[in-house]
Amino acid sequence: MTPFAYFWLAQAVSRFGDPITLIALATVSYRQTHSALFTAIAVLIATVPTALFGFMGGAIADAVGPRRAMIGCDVLRCVLVGLVPTVMRTDAGLIGAYLCVFGAGLCSAVFNPARIAIIPDLVSPERLGEANARVASTDRMVEILGALAAGLLVAALDELAFFVDALTFAASAVLLTLVRTQPPPSAGISVGSILRDTATGARFLFHSAVLRANTVFSLLAQLALPVVNGLTPVLLIRRFAGGDVTLGAELFGTAEASLAAGAILAGLMLPEYIGHVPKGRLLIGGFAAYGLLLLLLGATPSFLPALVVLFCVGAANVVFLVPNITISQEVTPPEMRARVAGARIALLNLTWLPIIAVSGALADQIDAGFLISAAGLATLLVAIGGSFIPAIRDVP
Repeated sequence: MTPFAYFWLAQAVSRFGDPITLIALATVSYRQTHSALFTAIAVLIATVPTALFGFMGGAIADAVGPRRAMIGCDVLRCVLVGLVPTVMRTDAGLIGAYLCVFGAGLCSAVFNPARIAIIPDLVSPERLGEANARVASTDRMVEILGALAAGLLVAALDELAFFVDALTFAASAVLLTLVRTQPPPSAGISVGSILRDTATGARFLFHSAVLRANTVFSLLAQLALPVVNGLTPVLLIRRFAGGDVTLGAELFGTAEASLAAGAILAGLMLPEYIGHVPKGRLLIGGFAAYGLLLLLLGATPSFLPALVVLFCVGAANVVFLVPNITISQEVTPPEMRARVAGARIALLNLTWLPIIAVSGALADQIDAGFLISAAGLATLLVAIGGSFIPAIRDVP
């Protein structure tokens, strides 16, 4: 197997396990407290570290090398997630479990930019877009499969389901040891050096005309994602399930499968075109299609047409995601890829948090479909605006 094949397999295994901890922690939290607040905290605990620590996480990955960072993070996540069932039986209880999952989230803040940074080291430059497309489509597929498996595992094993996720991290770490890359230059690592490297990455991000324009454009265009991610279940329950939560959950599973199918198909087909279409225009086209599809989704009157739209939404997501990541990888010097990726991931998560809260509150007063359509219109307008900016449009 090639180094990229080992990397790809490690990512598939690890991503499959990610939903297990999230669903298990939320379920156990509600079972023990019957509190919506604690259940919401359980979800935030797993996601907030990436938003808060992503800037420094990328700098750490650059300092120790992406491969070493990924292996170390997988080992730590294996230990921390594996400790959750034991901790929950002590006096620490849920608070101890939250701390373990928060620690695993901090590891993810290092791991995620590292995995973006390592891909250019594993494939030739002309195959970089293809590799990103493969990873993006696989991510979506295994996340859906993992979520489906998580429900069954939590129902059958309760908190012991955390052990399954811990095993996926262990398997990923073993597979990553088989990936061979050039070691990073030996350099000391300290709090001061990490802070300096973080600042250097942020300066490069905003001093590079292409990266600056691409980052601002992508942040604005992707503000629709937290809206549609948060409100799609509400739309399905209220409009297509007549308020029946059980039926709505079934429809949501079907909708997620349709999204995944679209993403997989786009991931398979995109490599045929990414070398022939300038990445800047592909990025704009992907966002424009995504915005238009959300407009249609919010106005769709029945479930079957909505499934078709969701399939296309999944495909459009990959069409804008792959050139977006590839542009960042190509423009950034190798020694700074992880910290730049970490900064972009952190900025994205920071902009999403208030949007999730605001759109959720508005959905209690305004039709969810209208809000999804409004978010789609905003993305479409941003895409149209981006088509007039050379630093966005003309990236080859």
